Amino acid sequence: MKKKRKVYPDDDGRVIAKMNVEGMPFYNPNAPKSGEEPTNKHPLPKPSFRETWRLIMDAYAAVMPVALLFIAAFALLIVFMVFVWFK
Repeated sequence: MKKKRKVYPDDDGRVIAKMNVEGMPFYNPNAPKSGEEPTNKHPLPKPSFRETWRLIMDAYAAVMPVALLFIAAFALLIVFMVFVWFK
């Protein structure tokens, strides 16, 4: 009896890691080699300039609060060292 395979809506058929290893019980010598691409590959659409710009700005928006927190902590350390510790 053959096992049913789960079908995921976001599965595009790409292989992350080839598991066809010689010596394993499931080895298939007729499988495509690691450098070969599947023939039914659909290329991803290229993002527009606005989409690319939006992704860059979202990345900055995610990183800036953390960066500002580190900069503020470093500034407070310098102020503490100058006015309290080295006095």
